[in-house]
Amino acid sequence: MWPFVGRRRELADVMAALTGPDGKGAALVGPAGVGKTRLTDEIAERLEQTGFTVRRSYATVATSTIPFGAVASLLPADMRTANPLGRAVEHLRTEPAPLAIVVDDAHLLDDASIGLLHHVIRHGHARVLVTSRPGERAELWREGLLQRHPVGYLSRAECDELLEQVLHGPVDTRSATLLWTGSTGNPLYLKELVASGCAVGSLRAQDGVWSWHGAIELAGRLGELVRENLGRLDPAHRHALELLAYSEPVELDLLASLVVEEALDDLETRALIRVEPSGSRTVVRLGHPLYGRPLRTTCPASRAQSHQRALAAALEATGARRREDFMRITTWRLGSGCPISVDLLVAAAEQAWAARDVTLAERLCRAAVAAGGTSQAGHVLGQVLMHGRAPAEAEAALAEVMAGPLSPADLGRLGATRSMNLHFGLGDAEAAAAVLDAVDVPGLPADLSDWLKVVRVTEEAQFRHVTHVLDRTYQPVVPRLSIHMRHNRALSLLHAGRYREAEEEITGYEAEALALSEEVPTLYNGAMRMRAFCRAFAGRLTEAEELARRVRHTLIEESGWTFSGTSLASVLSYCARLRGHGTRALRLAREGTPGPAHPLVFDTMALSALASAAAVCGDTSLAADALARAEKARRPAWRLTGTSVPIARAWVLAATGDIRAAADTALAAADDCAALGLRCGEAMALHDAARFGIDTSLRLAVLTTTMDDPLTRAYSAHATALARCSPATLEAVAAGFHRLGVTLYAAEALASAPACTAPGNARAASQASARQALLMRDFDAVHTPALRADDLTHLTRRQAEVARLATSGLTNQQIAARLHTSKRTVDNHLHAIYGVLGVTGRNELRAVLGRVPGHS
Repeated sequence: MWPFVGRRRELADVMAALTGPDGKGAALVGPAGVGKTRLTDEIAERLEQTGFTVRRSYATVATSTIPFGAVASLLPADMRTANPLGRAVEHLRTEPAPLAIVVDDAHLLDDASIGLLHHVIRHGHARVLVTSRPGERAELWREGLLQRHPVGYLSRAECDELLEQVLHGPVDTRSATLLWTGSTGNPLYLKELVASGCAVGSLRAQDGVWSWHGAIELAGRLGELVRENLGRLDPAHRHALELLAYSEPVELDLLASLVVEEALDDLETRALIRVEPSGSRTVVRLGHPLYGRPLRTTCPASRAQSHQRALAAALEATGARRREDFMRITTWRLGSGCPISVDLLVAAAEQAWAARDVTLAERLCRAAVAAGGTSQAGHVLGQVLMHGRAPAEAEAALAEVMAGPLSPADLGRLGATRSMNLHFGLGDAEAAAAVLDAVDVPGLPADLSDWLKVVRVTEEAQFRHVTHVLDRTYQPVVPRLSIHMRHNRALSLLHAGRYREAEEEITGYEAEALALSEEVPTLYNGAMRMRAFCRAFAGRLTEAEELARRVRHTLIEESGWTFSGTSLASVLSYCARLRGHGTRALRLAREGTPGPAHPLVFDTMALSALASAAAVCGDTSLAADALARAEKARRPAWRLTGTSVPIARAWVLAATGDIRAAADTALAAADDCAALGLRCGEAMALHDAARFGIDTSLRLAVLTTTMDDPLTRAYSAHATALARCSPATLEAVAAGFHRLGVTLYAAEALASAPACTAPGNARAASQASARQALLMRDFDAVHTPALRADDLTHLTRRQAEVARLATSGLTNQQIAARLHTSKRTVDNHLHAIYGVLGVTGRNELRAVLGRVPGHS
């Protein structure tokens, strides 16, 4: 049996209906697989714990035509035929009181069983709990005999919790989203998805993290469940569902014009379709995402084409007023086998690309190419292939198109796409610039000429000095293109470590970027990703995490949108590392790491994040492998993101114990960043070098004159305190880091304090170590040179917990109850703590540990 998750409100409400002084019972109503039986099991167990005698029965199709068939287990063997109802009630009254009767699938009850339950409820002989599907026999609650309690699907958070409990480990975000989307929170579907995925190997664990590989297939028991829930469909119902399978979500009015109106009412009542608002429209969806595939696979090809022709004609008849209507009509026409002009296919492909539907965009581009429209579709196909990690194929297609007879304007538009593919896909800055030089000729339209300049600056932002790019971010002639230049300027300010200015720049064009998100889908989310980096690098970890999670959630289903996930995962992994959450940092870094396909511009950063996280977690093999992949993925065109590689290399060296080489490598990485004006990376690398034993305090102090963020100031203070070997300053540094939530560096500062303490002052050294232990009580799998356990004399994790509770005001007995141990054990722990810290009681203990930031 799967664990019981969520349903707190439903559980409380139903228990109140069953056990309250005026309660008669309750009906749990919801579609198949929603978890009614599992909730019933939990309720029955609680009823028994409160003193009820619980009797259960199960209605089935087989018993639905047999009088008292469903409740036979509740009845005596000698039922009198003259008055069977009276004999049944008489028998039930002999049961120990109070009595609760539970009936599963009450929509399959026979009339006699319903009559019995009516009598029992009306006369208060027992409390009754039933489960039922919506739209079926509802006499028991329609007449007010039972309280009706709808049971919906599990929330996303509840699904994630359930998956982690069942699989005994975390599931990566993309896979958790796939399982959530595939099940929509239906526990039965989720259970069968997991079982099917594990059986065929689609769902498997690597290093303790579960991930789904490939598409969801309706095989085995899962397929049977979906077909069973669809049930037997009469022609009118099947016709409506098949139309919906090819069109969802579709406007209610449009679908209603093609089907029998009563059919939609019946299907909605049976929860086979959902009617819901969408902006100013009312749309219809299938009752579950898994219903679409079996409906399409069992639909004959000729009927499928007929459905799509009908949908296209119906939408055209309404005037097709919405932007996406044109794309939908073209897609349906394509699916119906109707001839479509190249211009229509290309226009629809552009819309699909703007809508981030990469799969559909590629399908429409391929159709346009097959119809002889390679030149028209080339600019979209090139982008689709680049984001699909096929930049070499994109270059071949674009080069072939541009070799033909084209106008200068067409060459310019294709050249911009080809240049970006060469730069961001293949990492060839020289070839990318050469293409721009060739197509940027006099006489081009103003918007195209401006666009070519924007592309050039966008590419230079990845390999030229930051100040050069800032100087190049001019005001385009065409106003709407200025947003791209502001985007480049914000990126350069981020690189320069001017985080406040970068955020101000983003705020200045944020609304415009959002308004253009349909036309340029990468712009707004790219701005939000930059803002997340600004906040993380400035030490605003919580804000950075909240923003990165929100943006990632909106993009996680866009599997073809390859630029999105890697950088967001890197932000989240970085924040987790600074908090001392090594396992989480490593998992997030893994999620953002690309597969073996062709590397793109942000992959070096993602692989470097993985190498750093693995090194901090002590996994030297994984760290070395990730570093090697990062080195291989580097391109001269991506110099700025490539600076993350030597920073990660320093940590890989440190993980192997070569601290001197790690320090030298970190210092060299800082020099590389400085040569590009990359102050954010320079500050991080200099701080790492200080943590490895090199005095970088003067350089960090200089950086604080141009970087006004609190985290860089904390880096400088840490380096200065290490150089001066000042215990008091190190403790102040720890407090500063802790206020920012950067607990890892706070603990490292405290770990360095004992070595700086005057000889003979063992008590001060032990007290600093104890404060460090308290900070590290929530750490997980973190290994840094400053935190090596064999160099420390501090409290054990349990001693730290006892000390924390003791200073919070709890008595020894209360501490024992909190920790599920004996008072004597707590007494022994406190005695050992006093000895380690050189204190004589709680007051002195509170004085010593009260200096731990955030400790009470």
